[in-house]
Amino acid sequence: MFLTTTDEVWIVEGDDVREDFIGSTVTVEGVVAGIDHLQADWIGISDTTT
Repeated sequence: MFLTTTDEVWIVEGDDVREDFIGSTVTVEGVVAGIDHLQADWIGISDTTT
């Protein structure tokens, strides 16, 4: 489950879900599979440094 920057909640389903995603800012690429579900093709930790 992910919370977006606009406080939306998405359930993300995928094979590459790891514990280091917890509490991190991530980027998810995939296909919407329902009102609040996303089938993830790729998930990665975002680089938030500027």
